[in-house]
Amino acid sequence: MSETAEARTEEREQPRMFDIRRYEFVMRAAQPIAHHAESIGNEAIVMRKKVRCKGGFALVPIISGDTMRHGMREAAAYALLDAAGLLNDPQLTEAAIRLLFAGGMVTGKGEAAVVKLDQYREMCELVPSMALFGGCANNRILPGRLTVEEATLICEEAAADMPPWALDLHRKEYGDLDGCRAYVEEVQRVRMDPSLTPHVKALMAPSEQVEVNARLAASEQAHDELDHVGADKAKSTMMPRRFERVCQGALFSWGTQAICQSDLDVDTLNVAAAAFLARARVGGKRGTGHGLLVPIAARHIELLRPSDTSRPLDTKALAPKVGQLFRAHVAERSERIKSFLGTVNA
Repeated sequence: MSETAEARTEEREQPRMFDIRRYEFVMRAAQPIAHHAESIGNEAIVMRKKVRCKGGFALVPIISGDTMRHGMREAAAYALLDAAGLLNDPQLTEAAIRLLFAGGMVTGKGEAAVVKLDQYREMCELVPSMALFGGCANNRILPGRLTVEEATLICEEAAADMPPWALDLHRKEYGDLDGCRAYVEEVQRVRMDPSLTPHVKALMAPSEQVEVNARLAASEQAHDELDHVGADKAKSTMMPRRFERVCQGALFSWGTQAICQSDLDVDTLNVAAAAFLARARVGGKRGTGHGLLVPIAARHIELLRPSDTSRPLDTKALAPKVGQLFRAHVAERSERIKSFLGTVNA
């Protein structure tokens, strides 16, 4: 029997862990959150979900589970690449990028009838986050074992479904709950037309300046003559826009849990959570001071058979303590990981 076969036989004979790990967090918006569901005209609308509450229904702002899950997946991908030494000399294929940062896609390549267990296990061994997040590679979809919930604004309308400890924290720090509408503000920004600024226009070629001046003259004439069609044709590129955002200081309740079948699964989950929370940014307009979330409290709940236990989790202490097993596992297999990422279809 080969060494590989012996190792696999030994692994199958070992008892498997079944541990459901659940983390619950209260996140503070250290910056306004511009996470939008749609745009109506030139106005972007904050993402909300419909909630049944006393007296009827309410639309409560949320950060989608897809956004939070992607943040964890991206954090795990960077952790893998760092541990494998692939950040200093990146040579990833498009398929590898899709696999690590978006879960890949079914390519249709390969024989669908030939789905070998060893291939699946090798993928999960070389990219430990795949066992939790799942994904697509070659001709198959790999199911995950991680559940990532929406981050829901802690407000009066959503209080019935909030963790009691999160509500107690809110009341201690902020007092009574407010209605969800109190947290949403509407702001306006304008994209300016640089050709309207004299010292910028002076940088243009003389022929270009003539064209700009002619357009401005045509716009003034159309305005004076109430020529709306002509005014529209000669208008500048200046564009006002409005958008909703959740105000700075708002608190969100968020939870995630995973079925862990090994110590490596637990460490991979901790790496993904800690790395994401260390620099969590969500939504749009991140380049203009939006989207920063900071964890201010958490609960780490282990749902063990036959009984459940709960204890507080210090998120600040989490980051430096986790990742040793994950990094050692990845570093030991760095060459195999490079080879795998160079040939995978995803």
